[in-house]
Amino acid sequence: MIFLIQIGIDLGANSIRLISLNDGIIFDEPCMIALDEHNHVLAIGREAFEMKGLESNSVRVVSPISNTRVDIAALTLLLEQLCDQFKIFRFFTKTTVLFSYPTSLSNEGCEQIKNALLDLGASKVYYDREIWFAAIGSRLDLSLPVASCVMNIGYSNCDIAIFQEGDIKQYSRGPFAGIQIGQLIRNWLKKSHNITVTEATLEDIVRTLGTVIQETDPLHVTIQGSNTQTHTLTTMTLSGNEIAFLLAPLVNDLAQWILGFLASVPIETQKDILLRGIVCSGGSMTLTGLPKKLQELIGCPVYLTDHPLYTITSGLEIVLDQMD
Repeated sequence: MIFLIQIGIDLGANSIRLISLNDGIIFDEPCMIALDEHNHVLAIGREAFEMKGLESNSVRVVSPISNTRVDIAALTLLLEQLCDQFKIFRFFTKTTVLFSYPTSLSNEGCEQIKNALLDLGASKVYYDREIWFAAIGSRLDLSLPVASCVMNIGYSNCDIAIFQEGDIKQYSRGPFAGIQIGQLIRNWLKKSHNITVTEATLEDIVRTLGTVIQETDPLHVTIQGSNTQTHTLTTMTLSGNEIAFLLAPLVNDLAQWILGFLASVPIETQKDILLRGIVCSGGSMTLTGLPKKLQELIGCPVYLTDHPLYTITSGLEIVLDQMD
């Protein structure tokens, strides 16, 4: 007897998720891999993330996907480890794999990943852009004759698309990505306060203080970092208002890009979007107040999906469930 297995892979720059049609999400960790000098795998996911800062001549930690490049060799090794760890390819089974990919990954790169998965044992491999799965995961009826607008802002990319009658009618990739948030904060801390912080601390700052709204009673967080002048451990307190002020130009640029995109679509489509709004997903959209701020700046409704971090994952699950 031949058993059928259906697996989804949500490939992101910040995280990678493995989805089983029967068991749901079975892996959800940072998209990272630690390698030795011979390119042997030392760790993947959270364990590899925790090795950042401990690199040496014999250990390197790689993030295979960024907003400017994709390390196909490292990504293939990461996928190989995941498939082995969860016994994705077994005797007497036929495994179909469906993966989403960020726009920083080229078609050539997708084909390389597809071939690697086929070599590992997949019987069939399919893939498509994140924006498609974000739209499906948002549970919009994409077959309608009226236009729907979906925007997904992840760690390495920002995509917006118009869907109508089951197809993408217009698409654009924006200049904004989640990685820029961390970079802005890191550079500001170094330039204004002579402090450098670890990746984990930076992640904590974005998660706890990530806001675009000025508050009368802002949240404060105490952080530790290394003083760039004295090379000693330094403690300082940050406020949400400082982060909001820092991110304001980025939010304004994002709003102007969205307005430019909307201006490029037909008038009837513009009317649909002004009435129906923009449905947004992605981790960067969870910045406190971002949907509301964008709505004020662009003048049309901006909605956040129920689970913005997992909208693409939900889209993968829906498609897997509908596959033969």
